[in-house]
Amino acid sequence: MRASSNEYQRFIFLTPLPVFSISFTSTFQFLISKNRFMGMRSMSRDESMVEYMLKMLIQVLINFSLGLLMALVIFIFGLWSIIKSYQPNPLTAVAFFLSAACAAFAFVSTYLFLVYGAAAGGLYGTAKIISANGGRIEGPGDRRRYQNVRNRPHYY
Repeated sequence: MRASSNEYQRFIFLTPLPVFSISFTSTFQFLISKNRFMGMRSMSRDESMVEYMLKMLIQVLINFSLGLLMALVIFIFGLWSIIKSYQPNPLTAVAFFLSAACAAFAFVSTYLFLVYGAAAGGLYGTAKIISANGGRIEGPGDRRRYQNVRNRPHYY
């Protein structure tokens, strides 16, 4: 007996997560092995570590934002086809679609708010530590290490 397309769609929708995690794990291993994870780049010679870390933080935040917003759009477009497969009456279908879309938007906006809040809190904490340290990023012991080196690069 062959399954209908509605039963197949429900099976795909209700498939347990380990099937997805196997595919995700192999994709993740491919990205790491090819050094393509999230478009990360190496630090150039002209930028300091602080500039590099800020650029990486901004890159990660943009990746999370675009990924979650695209997942929200794809979910909303796929949600209507799932609702149509159950053949509900139109009023119930619209009510459920609107409530599910609002719930998905609330989840994505809350998650992004928390991620951006954590990033801002981390930057604020780092700025407070730097200002308490006299405007220096390095610790007090780092300056003493180079005290006797009088601009002679061969001593480094």
